[in-house]
Amino acid sequence: MHIFLRILGIAAAVALFVAFGILPLSMNVFNIGNIAGLAAAVWLFFLSVKPSGWFTSGVPKVLFRTANGVFIAFAVYGLIVTIAMMTTSVIKPADNATVVLLGAQVRPTGEPSSILRGRIKVAEEYLKEHPGAKAVLSGGKGSDEVMSEAQCMYNELTAGGISPDRLYMEDKSTNTTENFRNSMKIIEENGLNPNLAVATDRFHQARVRMILWQQGITSDVGALSANTRWDLVPTYVVREWFALPHQLLFR
Repeated sequence: MHIFLRILGIAAAVALFVAFGILPLSMNVFNIGNIAGLAAAVWLFFLSVKPSGWFTSGVPKVLFRTANGVFIAFAVYGLIVTIAMMTTSVIKPADNATVVLLGAQVRPTGEPSSILRGRIKVAEEYLKEHPGAKAVLSGGKGSDEVMSEAQCMYNELTAGGISPDRLYMEDKSTNTTENFRNSMKIIEENGLNPNLAVATDRFHQARVRMILWQQGITSDVGALSANTRWDLVPTYVVREWFALPHQLLFR
């Protein structure tokens, strides 16, 4: 049984290495989610192959148990946060709510990245199903982008048949907090429906709720959740484990 557990631990460590290293890095995705996942892979591998007799007494034993406790506590915290992500991602928006489409990376060709394309798709579907709904397209232009994220979203939606007079561009935001602060100004100034349908990825919806709470937005809010590429889900989900407390403390 002991040998079986070691083999199982090594296999799990390799799986983590693939999920947080090889797959996302092959698509040039690297963030705190990768780092945490790879750290967990290294630690699990070490636990599985460590020589007998190590960390059996004194300071090494205390450090070993402390490290294990930290990893276990973080895993439990992550499970709770992931459940919150899943729960908030399925809250249905009201009919004809104002869509707030959150930006993401624009490729050098001017085309949306896979994440941004997924968000545009769910927003377009909602707008076609609800002819009375309008949308705020929120996202500025990064230093490595050829156009603002708002402009890219506008181009894609109009090409998909959405009338330009239903779309409002917000092209100054650089993060999610600014997305909502600036989008709410547009909604108020133009008398748009205060009920919101937030188009973003599933992993992002929990932080969206926190930001709305921080900004005192009490209108009805539903989720238009895009399906993130499966090979990027672990990295982005774990990144959100860090982003939520950062948002709470440093909004």
